[in-house]
Amino acid sequence: MHHILEEIPLFDGVESNVLETIFKHVSIEKYKRNQVIICEGGMNEHFYIVKKGEVKVYRTNKYGQHIILALLQEGEFFGELSILDEDIASANVATMQPTELICIHDRQFLKMMKTIPSIANHLFYYMTQRIRYCDESIENLNRPNSYDRVGSVLISLAEKKGYRKNSSVIINKIPFQHNIASLAGTSRETVSRAFTQFEESAYITKTGRHLVINDYPRFYEEFTQ
Repeated sequence: MHHILEEIPLFDGVESNVLETIFKHVSIEKYKRNQVIICEGGMNEHFYIVKKGEVKVYRTNKYGQHIILALLQEGEFFGELSILDEDIASANVATMQPTELICIHDRQFLKMMKTIPSIANHLFYYMTQRIRYCDESIENLNRPNSYDRVGSVLISLAEKKGYRKNSSVIINKIPFQHNIASLAGTSRETVSRAFTQFEESAYITKTGRHLVINDYPRFYEEFTQ
């Protein structure tokens, strides 16, 4: 069953016998939609990898609204920070759909980091990528035009989740509008109006949760200025 780990980018290049050893300390847990995995301010004892489904990382403001920090899909991980710095969780994590998670206890996770350098290197690489993404998100939230912020969020989603087809980028299962609104620091109604304007300008084609950025170089140039 260790082949499950072979499909995870974090374990790229790790030998099969090492993966077999790691898998002995792994559990696979199933969660329902909207189930909270980690609570902000609480203790966390596991490192999680998304095997199937999707989770959101978020904080709650004083009005009870969810401020989404990241959306994580298959192969992505969470829970590492509170283990590495031995502190409370800095954000909540909850499922957005029925989800399966690969769970590794904190002691085994720390042992893995110390004894398998390639995994540690991959982990730190992905963590730096997240820091860059956070920097870009903060910069985007400072843009005064809400449509520009929505466009920038679409670019981030395209870079992370989309795939190229000629000059277009296709994003399957794009997040719901209220989640995009949270990422863009605006309202769901504004996201809806932005999508309508983007479609009228032939920037995008949207059918349900299937979205195509028709001329990605043009869209990228317009919304990264």
